[in-house]
Amino acid sequence: QVLAGVYPIAQLQDPYSAVGFLGSRLALPPLLQLRPPSGPGWTAWELCEAWAEKRGYRTARAARNDVARAANGLLRLAAEGRLRLCMAPPGY
Repeated sequence: QVLAGVYPIAQLQDPYSAVGFLGSRLALPPLLQLRPPSGPGWTAWELCEAWAEKRGYRTARAARNDVARAANGLLRLAAEGRLRLCMAPPGY
């Protein structure tokens, strides 16, 4: 619903599940030119953390990567159509 533009991104309690869905359907690291994580694969949290690091999103007090802002940014890219997400109809 979020990626289709039906549910507002700002009202999400857990944006990481939607980012995980997006990351499972698209090859986000090469598309966004993200540095690979130290582990074997990408999780939704690692995608958001790498995007926050690339864009320079930092929290105000601790100056850590602002992963919530990065998750919202990734979802907005997909909702606006800058990241194309296409799915085949069921049974096609």
